Amino acid sequence: MNYRTIDINNEKASKIERMADLLKSLRTKVKNYIVIDRQGQLVGEVRDLIIDINRQLNFVISELDNQENYRLFLLSSKLVEKINSQNQRIFIKLKKSQVEYLPEYIERETQISEMKDNLNAQETNTQNSDLIAAVAAATNSQVDSVEEIIRLLGERLIIDRSKRKVGEVIVRKEIETQIVQVPIRREKLIVEQVSPERKQLAKIDLGQEAISDVHLTEGETSALTTHFDGGLSVSGEFSSPKIASLLLNAIALERNHGCKAVRVTILVEDEEHQKTYQEWFARTSKG
Repeated sequence: MNYRTIDINNEKASKIERMADLLKSLRTKVKNYIVIDRQGQLVGEVRDLIIDINRQLNFVISELDNQENYRLFLLSSKLVEKINSQNQRIFIKLKKSQVEYLPEYIERETQISEMKDNLNAQETNTQNSDLIAAVAAATNSQVDSVEEIIRLLGERLIIDRSKRKVGEVIVRKEIETQIVQVPIRREKLIVEQVSPERKQLAKIDLGQEAISDVHLTEGETSALTTHFDGGLSVSGEFSSPKIASLLLNAIALERNHGCKAVRVTILVEDEEHQKTYQEWFARTSKG
């Protein structure tokens, strides 16, 4: 039984020491903070931080109006509206005229021991958790910007999810057949008569290598004769060697041209051309 009583007393003493350390840390942080009333006027400066017999956190404020005989008064934490740690300002809910009615504070050498006695007295009348909660509530609500940082071991995020049907979709595939016309380039060889009347004599599709059509008039062709080595022959007159060459080329492109021999007769204007062409014929002809 005695051992249990000793353990409880040690636990209480340990908690009181922790609260005293916390109070000391807060006192160091808020000391020299400027107190501003709700109208924005300067009230005083924080000198100390104590806990009274009623378990209330109180700021010891020094008025700045009269620096020769300055007055110290107690400001309850319940009257504090906001603490700005960046600018070191404490904003209260009172006007400056109401500050005069706050209780004065008398400095004592045994103030720290009295605060511990106050804490100890409360321990004898209430549970330890209530006392710690009271100090924590005062510091959390009024001095939140100067709190010690506590690292979290884990966090949980709760999300309210819901599903709602807004419609339906169908995915399908269609196949379309389109006819595409591709232009094809084909070359044709056309033989035309220039004079005396312009007309087409032959048209050769170079892709088929065959003569599609040949038109020879009676004026351009003579009747079939048998005087060319006793065989069938055909003859005609052309206005230029180019037309004659195209006609001979068209005949040569026939798969079965049926020509046994070819005789070429050219009527020239002078002897010079006659001599030149005769030399060409001599080099290329059979006879």
